[in-house]
Amino acid sequence: MKSLLLALLLPAAALAGGDQEWSAIVAMDAGPGKSPKTREEAQLQARTHFARHQALIEEFLAKYPNDPRAFDARLRLAAILAARGHMDNAPAQVDEAIRILAALEKLPGIPEASRADAGFRRASLYLQSLIGREYEMRGAIVDAARNFVGKYPGDRRGPRLLVEASTVCDSDPALKRKLLTEARDLSKEEALNRRIADDLVRLNLLDRPFRLNFPTIQGGTFRTEDQLGNVVVIVFWSAESPHCLLWMKGFRRAMEQLPKTSLRIATVSLDTNKKALLQRMNEFQIEAWPTSFDGLGWDSAVARPLGINSLPTTFVIDKKGVLRAINARDNHDLWVRRLLRE
Repeated sequence: MKSLLLALLLPAAALAGGDQEWSAIVAMDAGPGKSPKTREEAQLQARTHFARHQALIEEFLAKYPNDPRAFDARLRLAAILAARGHMDNAPAQVDEAIRILAALEKLPGIPEASRADAGFRRASLYLQSLIGREYEMRGAIVDAARNFVGKYPGDRRGPRLLVEASTVCDSDPALKRKLLTEARDLSKEEALNRRIADDLVRLNLLDRPFRLNFPTIQGGTFRTEDQLGNVVVIVFWSAESPHCLLWMKGFRRAMEQLPKTSLRIATVSLDTNKKALLQRMNEFQIEAWPTSFDGLGWDSAVARPLGINSLPTTFVIDKKGVLRAINARDNHDLWVRRLLRE
């Protein structure tokens, strides 16, 4: 609607002059159009495609700075800069994307929906830029989410940002609960509400004695109460998930670097194919880790009552049997080292 109204106000020649260039920009949304044979080839295609897309947008903006599609063009430019920044580990490009979005959000006369779109993208990029420093920058993450909700109280994306911010608040259960409650009160999305309900289930387990037992594919039963005096790590994962497989390789290497005494690791599989699970466990050399498998996937009788809604999820239990972390996917080694010293 915004583009249509502005089009009616601008001379026809101005729009006609940019139509061909804009069509070329939109056509780039289809991607490189070739199926790469290797990962290296895919990365090269992506870099080439992003560079060409960026050049087209910058040429368009230089020639038609007042075109009604300039706002959308700058949104696209920010997205490309961020993607290239993440791909090439170039934080400066991500920072530039954030600056572009911040400037768009402040433009006078921009419809609220467009301003909110720029604001959401800016907040999302900001959160992504803090990956690896999430706990150090927790306050900034929470502020970014709440600022978006405050600026755009009716935007349906606000509750999602609050939920994402809550993921770095495990060490502050009161704040985590508050963020989830704020998100629940605002959310009108059934899927997000289910996620919030699951997150609250897990939160209610935190910093309390944790009891879990299950039959293992190795035979016998794993019981957390039998592990008092040890730090216990329980991993909920799936051998059918490429993301989990990549993560599990790094996790196993990290665990190999830790003292073997007083450390126990168990896993809960949300797979449906036992043969594939056993094959992956053999490849990763984790056959000895007590593992639950019932073939029910997300409806696992072990995982579902615990509110597990993303994989991998990592619980860490201290030597007294108290659940200390419910989201230790990225900082599991820090948690284990800390609890081993206690």
